[in-house]
Amino acid sequence: MAWTANIAESGARQIQADIHVPFAISSETLNQASFVLVEIHDENGVFGIGEASPFPTLTGDNVEGVLPGVNEILEQLIEMTALSALRYLRGIREETFLASPSAYVGVEMALWDLYAKQLGVPLAALWGGRMFDKVVTDITLPIMHKNSVEDFWSLYKNHGFEVLKIKVSGNVSEDLDLIHAMLKLLPRSSQFTLDGNQGYRIDNAKTLLSNLAQHGVRPLFFEQPLHSDDWDGLKHLEESTGIPVCLDETVITPEDAIRVVRDRTASMINLKIMKSGIEETMRIISIARSSGIALMIGGMLESEIAMGTSLQLACGVGGIQHFDLDTPFFFKQLVTKDSPWHRGTAELVRPNRPGIGLELLPK
Repeated sequence: MAWTANIAESGARQIQADIHVPFAISSETLNQASFVLVEIHDENGVFGIGEASPFPTLTGDNVEGVLPGVNEILEQLIEMTALSALRYLRGIREETFLASPSAYVGVEMALWDLYAKQLGVPLAALWGGRMFDKVVTDITLPIMHKNSVEDFWSLYKNHGFEVLKIKVSGNVSEDLDLIHAMLKLLPRSSQFTLDGNQGYRIDNAKTLLSNLAQHGVRPLFFEQPLHSDDWDGLKHLEESTGIPVCLDETVITPEDAIRVVRDRTASMINLKIMKSGIEETMRIISIARSSGIALMIGGMLESEIAMGTSLQLACGVGGIQHFDLDTPFFFKQLVTKDSPWHRGTAELVRPNRPGIGLELLPK
């Protein structure tokens, strides 16, 4: 049976990719996408691919440290089957994930891709089996000067995005200028969300939302406005303003999700496989679903490999309300031959091929 084939070789390499605009959030700006591509081959020539995409202020690691971390894990998996390697990886998760979350996830992703290819099924079939065909993503407006917004929107206005995610910095005046400059360019039917990446305090977050309300403007939700440890403040902000809060950096583990349920901290959680790992993300999904907490799924500054994995997960498990799977649109050159992001549309159609369903460009 194909799935009993042993891992014969593996490798990893660092990739740098130019992006259309700097990806700026409240805590950091990335001027280029940098990630580690992981490949794991079995003895029959089947191979899985994965991606480790750190965002230093969010994941706590960087691409220079990820590469040796990936190689150290890979060395331990030779002559294991993909399934036994996944079990082994789970056993060393605590120490490995602590050293480099991105390295762990990159290897985990490649092993799942290999296993699904050995079985001849898309990952969506293994992860929930709902097999939805497509999702519709938003697009993210990074922090920038208000005068740059029009140039940014010229890149994406024909993609059919109906929801825009606006990164905000914590400077109320500048953020209001950015929001209003962007909203002037959007069709009336468009909606928007805010993402603070922990850049706000509760007082100026209320000021921002109050000012928007005075202009008749209301975000769908406010993602991680306050510091990740400000559990009481996050809960109070949602209750006092009526604007749903979506937790990102606050929820990394299933235990975090359990606390959200127990304390009723917020009404939404943002899933990211690069911050939590694939299997831990599935546990978070189960906890949230059982308690009526809404879900979104997003990522770091990831290529179509990691985003494609999240797409397979979203289409497999179902029940996710909001999709933020847009970062490959920022890449000037994609790393696969074809993908949902090659088509330049907000509608992302899941590849119905084994594994992630993507084929790498030649080196």
